[in-house]
Amino acid sequence: MDQYREDLLRSMTAFSRDEEASKDAVQQAYLKALLNLELVRPMPEKAFKAWLYATARNALIDGKRRQRRLVYDLPDALPSAESDPLDRLLVQCLLERLPEELAQVVRLKYYGGLNSTQIGEALDLPPATVRTRLRKAMNVMRTYL
Repeated sequence: MDQYREDLLRSMTAFSRDEEASKDAVQQAYLKALLNLELVRPMPEKAFKAWLYATARNALIDGKRRQRRLVYDLPDALPSAESDPLDRLLVQCLLERLPEELAQVVRLKYYGGLNSTQIGEALDLPPATVRTRLRKAMNVMRTYL
């Protein structure tokens, strides 16, 4: 495994442009290999190298996805009824500029207090679609600001 470490790290850094995330991904790939020795030991060298690269790449992608979710799961992203009236007015103006399908999920999430599963049930949408619409709505609102 040591013979691939530098190349693997260099490859993951080129792929992600994030050295710290690449180090974490390589470490996760090596840990997974150590935990699955019975799987990787019988592999030919080329197959093991391919497995190692794929595992590191997948760990890198999963880490980036987790990081993205953390950015958008801010509970106080919109002002509440107790907030400054000017903030509420600004948000109302931004919501009016959104397409109704986006504004609807934002209202249900932040003013209705529903989670993505509950919103999905109310609108007959999968929860993943609700989260996608919320993310898109927040990005559009940030752009307007």
